[in-house]
Amino acid sequence: MRPKNKPKAKVRNANLSKAHKNLKFKRKAKEMMEQHRKQALLEKSYREKEETKLDDTEGKILEFIREEYKDDNEEENIFGELMDTLSTNDNRYVRAYDLSDEVSDEKSLVTDEKHKIKEDIVEESTEVEELEPVKSDDTFALHFDFDLPLEKVDNLWSQQALIKKPIFTWPQLGILRTQIPQLECQDEATNSLDWNSSIKRLNADSLRRMGVRATILDNISKEITPLQLEVFQILNNYRDFCYPSVSKDKVNELRFCYTAHVLNHMLKTRNRILKHNMKLTSTPNMITIPDSYRDQGLARPKVLIILPFRKCAYQTVTNMGRLLYGKNMDGKIMNYARFTEEYTGDSLSFPKTKPKSDDYVETFKGNIDDNFKIGISITKKSLKLYTDFNASDIIVASPLGLRLGMASNNNEAGAFDFLNSIEILILDKTEMFLAQNWENLLHVIDHLHLQPQSLSSVNLQRVRPWCLNGLCRFYRQTIVLSSHELPEIRSLFSNKCFNYSGKVSVSNPILQGDINNVFVTTPQIFHLMDTTSLDSVFDARFRYFVKEILPRYRKPSFAHCMIYVPSYFDYVRLRNYLKAESINFAQICEYTKREKVARARDMFYHSGVHFLLYSERYHFYQRTRIKGIRHLIMYQPPMWPQLYSEMVNMMNDSNQNAADGLDDSMSITVLYTKYDIIQLNAILGTESAAEMQNSNKTIHCFTIK
Repeated sequence: MRPKNKPKAKVRNANLSKAHKNLKFKRKAKEMMEQHRKQALLEKSYREKEETKLDDTEGKILEFIREEYKDDNEEENIFGELMDTLSTNDNRYVRAYDLSDEVSDEKSLVTDEKHKIKEDIVEESTEVEELEPVKSDDTFALHFDFDLPLEKVDNLWSQQALIKKPIFTWPQLGILRTQIPQLECQDEATNSLDWNSSIKRLNADSLRRMGVRATILDNISKEITPLQLEVFQILNNYRDFCYPSVSKDKVNELRFCYTAHVLNHMLKTRNRILKHNMKLTSTPNMITIPDSYRDQGLARPKVLIILPFRKCAYQTVTNMGRLLYGKNMDGKIMNYARFTEEYTGDSLSFPKTKPKSDDYVETFKGNIDDNFKIGISITKKSLKLYTDFNASDIIVASPLGLRLGMASNNNEAGAFDFLNSIEILILDKTEMFLAQNWENLLHVIDHLHLQPQSLSSVNLQRVRPWCLNGLCRFYRQTIVLSSHELPEIRSLFSNKCFNYSGKVSVSNPILQGDINNVFVTTPQIFHLMDTTSLDSVFDARFRYFVKEILPRYRKPSFAHCMIYVPSYFDYVRLRNYLKAESINFAQICEYTKREKVARARDMFYHSGVHFLLYSERYHFYQRTRIKGIRHLIMYQPPMWPQLYSEMVNMMNDSNQNAADGLDDSMSITVLYTKYDIIQLNAILGTESAAEMQNSNKTIHCFTIK
């Protein structure tokens, strides 16, 4: 059979006239205009219906207010009717802040329906009264409403802005060193603080003048101390604050103080959002939201509190409950029983016959788990724990917990988006992060304010302009607290904090260093090593030790010699060198097994080895008493000043082996560079350390009389 011929394709007429083409396009344009006209009519009818519903709602609200709750039965009926009407009113411009939270609170916290309605009426009226316009002198509004010019950002980032550095002395905090960037466009009221005149007026009533919310004011004014008043005034001005000399008896005071500041910040934030939501609800026809309604960030969490242990998190959350609800906090904190069970207990057992040092007991009593994270949201009626990070207002976590959490969600889009809009960052007991893993803390800080990967639940018309411009780090307040100052902490505060409002740090001289706690009379020799730069310190220290110190101490008369190494990297380098040189030594570090530790101690005490290589981190966590030390070499001054006297005092006569035949052969050698001045301040005192630094001598001797 012959195949059928395929039908010929229709050939377009290539010779259509220009007038015919124009007529075709005009017909299509007319059809599109008719469709747009019909769509406009439909939208107009829809808006009229919505306006009718809104008018009815507003009329009922005004009628409800005029009656002023005269009759209880009428109150319940009107309130229920209002709730039904308002719930049907769909406003696509208002972002739901915490509606689901409040509904769940209604179910969990109130059982009697009649009492619930009455309480809701009272609270709703109170909420409306609290939604007042922000005062012009409110530091919250002054800080976050300021529009930082983009041309000033480069100067702040490169730290080349003109900075005033006045120094003040306050009664409780002592010497305050301030760094205030001078921005020409900034209002003088926000650019400076009358520190000396303000400190004279500090009292319990000054909290009200600072704009503290009434909910917090009722509970904090009963317990406020002079130290807390001074610290709160600095925090309330949203300047970065570093307190590197917090004594153990002041830890709880400062923790209570910054908790009050955090809650005050969150209540003001929530108050502003609710006020704007109410205004937007009353104007549903608003197409474009004004810039004055921009009150949010790209993520909901506003506060990040980083703590080393679970016991610290428990105290912080408990302080939140005390400040918000007073003595009745148990029924107001959701999931509090679970939280108490997970964040308390698990305390170490401390020996009674040979007790540990006081700072060791204070540090490691309680729950010292360092892997935790918890989200907290503040609602109208309660404090909710264990909320999802993206639905939380406050995040309390450890560096390890946050890093593992981000790593587990690394494959998901937006694994660290919740860290984008952090406005307050608190680092409490910062020195403990060095004992854990400093890299975890730096990893978390480096992931703050990164560009978000997802914006699914964000209304960009409500986001602050500086947040959209990626300037969140310049508005973030950072609070750093530690028991003693360290180079890593000073570097973090200087290089990771860019608050345009400036910085305040406590800088009191150390009158008596830890050397005053030494009772061993052996001379303590400090050797200064010459270094040209900070990058060459590690190599210079190693070369000096290998060429100048180690050959002398390899002699038989210098047996029972301990080499104390603060840095684990230096520890590994020395261990490899001693092995390569076939030097007789034993080693103890944080990774050494318990049976090997016992064997190394026994060999060192009974002259089985010449050297004992000993890491500071192991001693910090174990506080083992090493016996038989006759010669102590500190490769670097200890990071924890109290460990200096603790190690030196181990050389007392009661810990020596009388059968080693060395009699009174004893020595203490400390290696240091000009970059170790911070550790030397804590060990020797500020005055003695300054004399050593300004001296032309390279060897200094201290003897306890």
